[in-house]
Amino acid sequence: MGTGSKSSHASYAVGPTTASETDDVVAEAPAQAMSDEEVQAKADLIVAMDLMGELADPPFALDPEDEVPTDPVERYDLFVGQVEQAQDAIEKLKEAGASDEEIEAHTKALKAQTLAYLNSLDEDDLREIAEAKGFEHPALVGLSGKGQHPLIHWLDPAYPGDIPSKAKIQAAALNRYNELLAGKTVGGMTLADLHEIEGTDPPLSGGAWKATPDEVTASAQAVTASIDAWTDASKTYGPQWQGKQAEALQTMLAAEQKLASADCPELGEDLAKTKAEAKLAVDEVLTHKYMHPKVVQPSVQEALATGQLSETEATHLSGQQLVTLMRPNTPESEVESLKAVAAKRQEQLSNLDAGYAAHIAVAPEGGQPLNLPSAGEPGAPQTIAAWAKNAGDVQDMQMAVKGWYAYTQQGGASDTPYAEHPALGPGKYLHPSDLTNDFKAWAAKQKLSDLRGVAAELGMDNNAKATRAQVQNYIAASFNEKYDQQAIKDKVTADVAKKEAAKAAKAAAAAAPSTKPGGGLASDEAVQALASKLPANATGSGAKPAAPAAKPLKAPKPGSFNANVQAMMAAVQHAKATHQDMPTRVDAKEVAGWSFGPGTTASNLGGTYAKTIHAAPDGSQWMFKADHNHGGALGHTEAAASHVLSLGGVPAVPVYHHKKADGTVGSIQPLLKDAKPFTSSPSQWTQSQVDAIVRSHVGSWLVGEHDGHQDNWLSTPSGGLVQIDRGQAFKHFGADKLSVDYAPSGGGGFTPVHQKLYQAALGSGLASGVKINPAAAHPVIKKFESMPDAQLRSILHSTAHEGAKSGVAWVPQMRSRAAKALKIPQSQVSNDQIATAFLDHAVERKNNLRQNFSDFFVKQLGLPSGASLKHGGGS
Repeated sequence: MGTGSKSSHASYAVGPTTASETDDVVAEAPAQAMSDEEVQAKADLIVAMDLMGELADPPFALDPEDEVPTDPVERYDLFVGQVEQAQDAIEKLKEAGASDEEIEAHTKALKAQTLAYLNSLDEDDLREIAEAKGFEHPALVGLSGKGQHPLIHWLDPAYPGDIPSKAKIQAAALNRYNELLAGKTVGGMTLADLHEIEGTDPPLSGGAWKATPDEVTASAQAVTASIDAWTDASKTYGPQWQGKQAEALQTMLAAEQKLASADCPELGEDLAKTKAEAKLAVDEVLTHKYMHPKVVQPSVQEALATGQLSETEATHLSGQQLVTLMRPNTPESEVESLKAVAAKRQEQLSNLDAGYAAHIAVAPEGGQPLNLPSAGEPGAPQTIAAWAKNAGDVQDMQMAVKGWYAYTQQGGASDTPYAEHPALGPGKYLHPSDLTNDFKAWAAKQKLSDLRGVAAELGMDNNAKATRAQVQNYIAASFNEKYDQQAIKDKVTADVAKKEAAKAAKAAAAAAPSTKPGGGLASDEAVQALASKLPANATGSGAKPAAPAAKPLKAPKPGSFNANVQAMMAAVQHAKATHQDMPTRVDAKEVAGWSFGPGTTASNLGGTYAKTIHAAPDGSQWMFKADHNHGGALGHTEAAASHVLSLGGVPAVPVYHHKKADGTVGSIQPLLKDAKPFTSSPSQWTQSQVDAIVRSHVGSWLVGEHDGHQDNWLSTPSGGLVQIDRGQAFKHFGADKLSVDYAPSGGGGFTPVHQKLYQAALGSGLASGVKINPAAAHPVIKKFESMPDAQLRSILHSTAHEGAKSGVAWVPQMRSRAAKALKIPQSQVSNDQIATAFLDHAVERKNNLRQNFSDFFVKQLGLPSGASLKHGGGS
């Protein structure tokens, strides 16, 4: 936070700035010829800096419309807008080739300008602006009155809003507020004083269970006792230390949670004070305490089972972060920040896994030489260039992920931390020097002309004039920072210019008449001869020889090594494209609290149920699907199916059970922006699309969803593929079949896409070289298998119980199963027993995915390689 405002260019008039004024705020650059882009960027920078000066010290305006706003927040917004204009101009200067010294000078001038503006504001203005920009309790910082006010730095738009120094200022205010809640004074202020300054009411009692004053006292004492037990356990050594600390942590978190959720109106503000004291006491023993992943593990497993933590959060955050997330009084802003960290880390890890798998297919481990194709083969330049870029990406991702992985549940609490993520294992880091040596050993056997084709794929537009060493180093720069691609290109250009100049000089000397000692200048003919030989702008390093005409590239032979590597690279890119286009999953409780307004009818979206389009608080478009016949049970169903699929790595739009202001219940989900219908036929599908359909089929079978016809598939803007509208999940649960012929929604336009795929494959209707690959199903099966049974039951709990009460389509089948298992008549089966049968069947189906799909691929599609799924693979 701190600089979240976006302001368009100010529209009020300003007077011209004198040269001397301009010199004070914009750094001078060395006198030299400038490009049009550089001239425009400097002009934009001067205008922005001038406007900032006008905002800090407004001139007299003859026209009221030209007056600078007097409201401090409005004026700050305008100022931030000009800072952003200046930053953009500086960035354009950098792109235009301005020197590092000049860029640094402009940046320093900008920072001096923002600091001067903020220092001109009084404390009341600073607080008002900070509060408007989301700072909580701004009156609790800058209490000493010494030095620069902390809010000046927090509001300074010259620095990013998410830097640690700004976060520390907000954290200090929140810590002081907790002290006030605990009955202490801060800077001479009480809690009541602060809320009077802020014009707000103090927090009132509210919780999840009714407590008497004695029960509150007992709960507070339980927190104190649990803290003592934790302190004692923290001093434990020997083989039992992790178990004792884990048990003590669970007890302490449970005690704090119980007190935090107590509701006792009789105590009034004393209840908030008691809770705050307990929180501060727990803070004191947990702050700066390293939380070993195994110490946190039991608490995390319990939170997973209850739905307090998601799988993403549980497996991608450190012990300390998880404890923060599980504690009841963590500020919502911090909770959301941690959830965002977990989501980002999940994406990092997924990209690393995919990138590393693609890398080792070409660069086997164990000291073996690179398995790259010959650079002269059809399609090889693209394959080799893709491998080089991917190797550099993998290096960066390995370094980034290793910084946090060992502190997570999967990296620090698992007995096999690298089983699913081999790129992070010992000795797996891609060392630049080793890669470079292996690459150059392979390159030594390639023709220079072929290597130039690879360099061209990587952006070397002057490759035709480059030497072998320059070409090899240019390619190696993709994964070795020792080399710089731009510097190599500049060196090639300079070498070419030098050779041309030498040739021209030689030609000029030959063309010139013999001169007498002390003779005059060369003849006009000699000068013209020299000029004709020199390239344009030969004296500068920016001269670029024309790029050689690209040779038409042949497609690699289907089934060849080159084709297989290209397919793997395409699969990696396809997975990344789909993932980055999916809306981020938000906590369901947060969505439940959003106001979406009345909405508009969306008849153009098709489907069985009526739909309306609504605007979320952030302005994004969401679709609400009403459930008029089952009291909201189908909303729970689609939301649960979406959640389960996402945990298995199957792309799924996040769906949430929702109740509108008028009482209408159903489901709500964000619309996929700029997505297009998936209209192509099986003969046009790529291998990446076929693999994506196979993976999606695994998820569809798990959630009993057989309505994935082509109208329910979309192509995402980045080239990914996703199935939408999972509203018929579980509809035929228990009666459905994993078969190429099973389509309960009917044939024709309602034939599921996966069924179209399998029928096309059996009838040789896929594109040349494209095939059904059972191995594509394995990562999804593995992820679903790793989901604890308790977690799946927790996610499907509302689907099972609400569905049983509402009599949805699967109830008769589950009633029959329950009666058979309990050996009672169907008329005696209760709703709870029906729900239990549903959950039992869901767990059974999850645990049998590997066997079921192995049999499906082998027996129904005639693919013997499907048998390897039983043993953890597929090919």
